[in-house]
Formats: sequence, C-alpha cells, structure tokens
Amino acid sequence: MTLLAKLSMTTENNQTKVRPFTSSTTLAKASLLLRTVAKIFPTGGTLSRIAREVGMNTATAHRLLTALAHEGLLNFDPYAKTYHVGFELLQIAESAQAVAPDLKLRHHLRPMLASIARRTEESTYLSILANRDSVCIDLAEGTYPISANTLVAGARRPLGIGAGAMALLADLPLKEGNQMVIKNQERYERYSGITSAEVGYGLSECRRLGFAFNNGRIVPEVAALGVAFKVPDSEHRVAISVASVVSRMHAGRRQLVIDVIRDEIRQWISQTVDHRAFRESCVGSRFHHSLE
Repeated sequence: MTLLAKLSMTTENNQTKVRPFTSSTTLAKASLLLRTVAKIFPTGGTLSRIAREVGMNTATAHRLLTALAHEGLLNFDPYAKTYHVGFELLQIAESAQAVAPDLKLRHHLRPMLASIARRTEESTYLSILANRDSVCIDLAEGTYPISANTLVAGARRPLGIGAGAMALLADLPLKEGNQMVIKNQERYERYSGITSAEVGYGLSECRRLGFAFNNGRIVPEVAALGVAFKVPDSEHRVAISVASVVSRMHAGRRQLVIDVIRDEIRQWISQTVDHRAFRESCVGSRFHHSLE
C-alpha cells in the first residue's frame, strides 16, 4: 500500500477522533488542523466542518488552513471547497522514510511524462489511485503558448472526475468500478454539477474506447485525454492525462495524442522489463514477465 493511500485511507465507520482544540499557540492550532484533515476528512473537508470538528473559530481556521495550503501541506479544491492532505507532506515524509513508493514512482515516470509533453506540446499529468480518488503526483508543462494547466501536484479528484480519474476508474474491475460511482455520487455535483449518470456514461465510453475524453465539461474550454496502465511488478495502476484547449482537441488530434501516450507507455514498460531482466540475469536468476 502506498504512503499516500495510507494517509488517505479510512472506513465508513471510522471512529477516530481528534482531540478538541485547547492550545493557544499558532503552531499547535495549525498542527491540529493538519492532523484533523488527514485523519477525519480523507476525501476532503470544508472549512466549516473542519473548524467545528476541532472547536475552532471559523476565521482562525480559515487563516491557518490557507497558510497550510500555501505551503503545500494541504491542498484546496476550489470546486468542492474542500481541503485535503497536500503532496508536500509526502516529500517531507520521504526524508524520514527510506522508501516513499509514490515519490519513487514519480521519479521513474518523470522522463516519460516529459517526453509526452514535448511530443504533444501540451500539459501532461501523472495520477495515481488513492482510496476513492485520483491524486495527481506530477506534471510536465507543454510548449504550446496557451496553457491548459488545470491540476497541480497533490490535486485530488473523485474517481470519474477528469480524464485521468476516469481512466483509473475504468481500469478497475467492472463490478468495483460501478460500485465506486455509487460511493462517489454525492461528491460529483460539486464539479460543475456533474451527475452520476454522466460519470456512468463516460465510464462506459472509456471502457469501450480504451481511453478517457473530457471535452471541457469540468473546466470550460479545457479538454483532456487519459490512459491508465499497470506498472510492471507492482500494485500501482497509474494514469497519464494530457490537457489542451478544446479547439485543439478535434478528432484527428485526439487520436494523435492517444497514439503518443500509448507509444510512450509501451516504450517505458519495455525498457523497465528489459532492465530488470538484465539485472536478474546478472545474478543468475530467471526473469518472467508478461506485458499487459
């Protein structure tokens, strides 16, 4: 299980409680808010709910939550108006932990991400599965003059919201994917009024086509394509998504972008498997792997 998933994971009957606010120092208040978001609100908490949970004045909570988000320790979703654990927290954890799987994965996939951005000229994103959400863990900016950068590292979306999140949803087993839509249905409307029926239709299309396409439904004039794949010899399933202005995402260009993404994924998987096979052969071991 990844570090980010551990930070995010909870159960519907989670009875974990964060102690009420008592300390008067700014650091103590900020620390309490950070722990509360991580433990009590794994899918995001609004300002009012977080402040109420810790018994803190709303104005004070807002000031501290904003500061934590500014430092990257929390991430604020402007659509759902919710706060989540920020990606900067993982980077801090990496210095205290020998292995941080999500950051290692980001490091390994960064060259592929940069290559896709260069070949397509568009902003390219890497997302992973975290409980009921998709979390962006890296991005590479394109060279096209008009930027369609709609995500930052640490940004979280319910599975089904956005091209990368939809690709990850479609990559789940059929029954599990359908159940995930039901679990997340109350969260969808926060994103430009999207309904579970729309997500369900997009899921069917993604399964049929083998990739996700968002034609400006979430952010007006910004379209995106997403492809999910399994990382060899791991439990990771990740998604690569490419965003651009809607006018550039016509049918012909969509196919070009999908071809580039798939080509880069094939190359990366092939190189990864070949490298591991060579390494295993050097110590006399046999290496077996089948590409999906």
